[in-house]
Amino acid sequence: MEATTTEDARDLARFGYRQELDRSLGGFSSFAAGFSYISILTGVFQMFYLGYAGGGPAFFWTWPTVFLGQFLVALCFAELAAHYPLSGGVYQWSKRAGSPGLGWMTGWVYLACAVISLAAVALALQASLPQIAPVFQVFGDGSDEAGRARNAVLLGCTLIGLSTLINAVGVRLMARINNVGVFTELVGAVLLIVLLFAKARRGPEVLIQAQGRAEGSPSGYLGPFLAASVMASYVMYGFDTAGTLAEETDEPRRRAPWRRSA
Repeated sequence: MEATTTEDARDLARFGYRQELDRSLGGFSSFAAGFSYISILTGVFQMFYLGYAGGGPAFFWTWPTVFLGQFLVALCFAELAAHYPLSGGVYQWSKRAGSPGLGWMTGWVYLACAVISLAAVALALQASLPQIAPVFQVFGDGSDEAGRARNAVLLGCTLIGLSTLINAVGVRLMARINNVGVFTELVGAVLLIVLLFAKARRGPEVLIQAQGRAEGSPSGYLGPFLAASVMASYVMYGFDTAGTLAEETDEPRRRAPWRRSA
């Protein structure tokens, strides 16, 4: 472990950095952090209505299509992360593959996107927690829009506050909590697939039904298909997070992402 830590410090030194962050994330913790950010299972439930409303049951085929495109993006991020195993993600990659000015602009755009996306995800708690238990509906009974909006802000701020506190305590605590959450999510996803498969009432033929979504469209089903693909695009993103944790991961060139050689 000491030899690996020394090599990681030398790796940083070649980029002009001194090792300061705690390298306590292993392979699963690094995977879990990236997986929890993408959180496909959460996105499916929150955004399902968007794809189904746009394309009907046949919008299922937007998933493999979008996956192929996003997989190419993920491969590009993996290559960049392996060449530049530094904290900062797209800021560092843009700076070193392009120029300091490009990195500066990319960093600010990325920061703005992170602030907006984190706030949106936090506010989305209003769509789930009050349905699980009425105690989470602090303002009103959930029937008026103003009460739901105020409650969403309260739940979102609480989540952001707790997350900030956990990260301030240390990366080890964050990793342990995140590992438990991701493991539970994976088990839950497998269990959900099995239960839905056991309770299926229609066969695979439903996946080619557009249910009239193409009627009135000058491009046929292409327009509704592209509109429905937005749902998969919203869910499958965030691959850069695995590389962003590079300076807190042991052997980041191998673990985040995995690579045979530097």
